[in-house]
Amino acid sequence: MSQFSIKCPWIKEDVVLQSKKKVQISIVAMEYPCGIPARFCVGLVSAVALSRQLASLGIDSIVRVIDPTPIASWCNGWVLAKSMFRGVVSNFMRDHGTSSFFDKSEQMQGNAVEVLYQVGQELESSTDGGVTDMVDRIKESGRRHGGESGIKNSLLYMAAHPFSWLDMYHPLIWKERYSSDQLQFVNLMPKSEERYAVIRRFLRERRPDLSSGISSVECYMVGCDPPYYIPLEEKGEREPMFSDLESQGYIECHKRYKVLKGKSSNHGRVFKDFESLMSFVGLKV
Repeated sequence: MSQFSIKCPWIKEDVVLQSKKKVQISIVAMEYPCGIPARFCVGLVSAVALSRQLASLGIDSIVRVIDPTPIASWCNGWVLAKSMFRGVVSNFMRDHGTSSFFDKSEQMQGNAVEVLYQVGQELESSTDGGVTDMVDRIKESGRRHGGESGIKNSLLYMAAHPFSWLDMYHPLIWKERYSSDQLQFVNLMPKSEERYAVIRRFLRERRPDLSSGISSVECYMVGCDPPYYIPLEEKGEREPMFSDLESQGYIECHKRYKVLKGKSSNHGRVFKDFESLMSFVGLKV
């Protein structure tokens, strides 16, 4: 089967496809308890842009929006009274002519937690230096935020990633199942997901019994580091939120991002992301 590649300015690598079968593009979107950043939709642009390029080649596509809210809430102890990100995603996709659907993880009941716990335990037995280094970093982050329970929950969160990105399948974790008979799969991720890609590869090899049988093309977005769905609050300075964008508009939010951009390297990056979003929607920066 002959391959062909697509160059997309919003994606770091060429997207190499095997055929002209319909493409399912996966991205992740979620909402933290404090809300979503004003730059949130920049994380949707790469999927929209790729979908458009595929359409120009006569290839159908659909965007699968991964919603890990139940897992993230359980692991972080969040109680979300309400969220708005689904409406934001739906409106952006519709406004830019892109077909999409939400795929939400299952609620973390006892049996689901046990499945993730068993998978997560595989990480503790690794002798691979790259894997153990990444696991230790993520566990340390969990410890800082939640002590011993934070460490345990970080293992569960790591274990959930192969299921959300369709490397592995279990109906208690992610109910919907997909097949490569009719689809080919592209994962579009923030660069920060690279650390979880290491974890996913390891777990995929250790638990072939949970394999989904799907091989996805892995690509990283241009920008989006820090991730577009995590509000940046660094050195006491929080970036503009989506509520600010709704009430004040792009120009005012751009002014605030510009003031903050020198506060840290991350503030500089999110400023560039917001300018990229403005450019995509046709606004001068």
